[in-house]
Amino acid sequence: MKNNILFILIIVLIVNTGYGQLAPEGWFQLSSPVNTNLNSVYFINSQTGWTVGDSGFILKTNNGGVNWKQQKSGTNNILSKVKFTSINTGYSIGSGGLILKSTNSGTNWFQQNSITTDSLISISFLNDEVGFIAGLNNTLLKTTNGGNDWNNLVLPDSVNLYSVFFLNEQTGWISTAKIDGNSQDTNYLKILKTTDGGVVWFTQLNSKRQTSPYYSIQFVDSMYGWVALYIIPIDIIKIYRTTNGGQNWIEYTLGFWGFTFYHFIDSVKGWSCGVSNSISRSTNGGVSWITSSHLPTSTKYFSIYFTDSLNGWTVGENGIILKTTTGGVLTNFSNISSEIPEKFSLSQNYPNPFNPRTVISYELRVTSFAKLIVYDVLGNEVATLVNDKQSAGTYSVEFDGSGFASGVYFYKLEAGEFSETKRMVILK
Repeated sequence: MKNNILFILIIVLIVNTGYGQLAPEGWFQLSSPVNTNLNSVYFINSQTGWTVGDSGFILKTNNGGVNWKQQKSGTNNILSKVKFTSINTGYSIGSGGLILKSTNSGTNWFQQNSITTDSLISISFLNDEVGFIAGLNNTLLKTTNGGNDWNNLVLPDSVNLYSVFFLNEQTGWISTAKIDGNSQDTNYLKILKTTDGGVVWFTQLNSKRQTSPYYSIQFVDSMYGWVALYIIPIDIIKIYRTTNGGQNWIEYTLGFWGFTFYHFIDSVKGWSCGVSNSISRSTNGGVSWITSSHLPTSTKYFSIYFTDSLNGWTVGENGIILKTTTGGVLTNFSNISSEIPEKFSLSQNYPNPFNPRTVISYELRVTSFAKLIVYDVLGNEVATLVNDKQSAGTYSVEFDGSGFASGVYFYKLEAGEFSETKRMVILK
């Protein structure tokens, strides 16, 4: 019973007030077929993804989140995490030592023998065959044959595990907290690292009990990694960042708007979610964060995932699912006039140069599927301002360049057979 209660607290983290119907700036809400908490989201590409939650709910989309179809999990347990290693092979974990696997893209799920009844909290799979799972009561499981067999790795202390991340079969990190002991013990909370596949572990980061354990370990390569610590009584988040594989960790206190879940796609770009209906983004490796506007109501988000610098999803309480196609950057477009223009056209942005906002106007001669995309000088897509079917008329779009570096950018309009590109400059 104690483990079940603790597991629920881990998933929920904090209790706040109701469900917000509006999304933070730069995000829009998707239709969800459930109203129970969704705890984890994962996309294998920009179109195909899954989210799991309480009462054994598993949802799948094949069109980027526009529509979600419920899949049969065969359980009513809380599902805490989902991860797909290929389009067909995926795993989900949850309370009661539950491990689910699918080999047909989630059409069917079957239970594996996890050799434990303790709640499972974190999962890290390297490929279809090799994976690690962490949970309560010294539970650290490893498989090398796709979950047909699981072995419990030996840990140096009696601990609960809250996060696991393996970069390859040899190198990985775990977050632990002592099951018993003095909360003032400076070794109460630890980040441990292994370089031999989990046989031997050594401490890289430790501290006293700070209400929450270290959460959400992630590395993008052998050097750059992050972990978060949420101090609940004073509602402050600290993020720890390493640039040398965990030999040294730098602490950043991020104030009273904190998060406990984040996702980095490289060493500099990342997004976070948490409480107070806020989602944030970082363009400097987590040193600082730009927060979307807070709305009057409060919503809790429990997971966030990006497939690239533009497309991302976050899920949370009461079945909420949000999406961004602009990397979380606010853009607004409005129909200035419904009078039918004589031709397709794309106007020069104004002002130009600009800091941080500018307006781009364009005209559609007939109803068209319009795409307006911003590129950097290397030709990389950095923001999608419009991606929708629009009626004939004149439109304007505001582009917010707050999170972008000074320099030359290009914006391109595609509508039917029409295509035009223009140049703009951010000057800070």
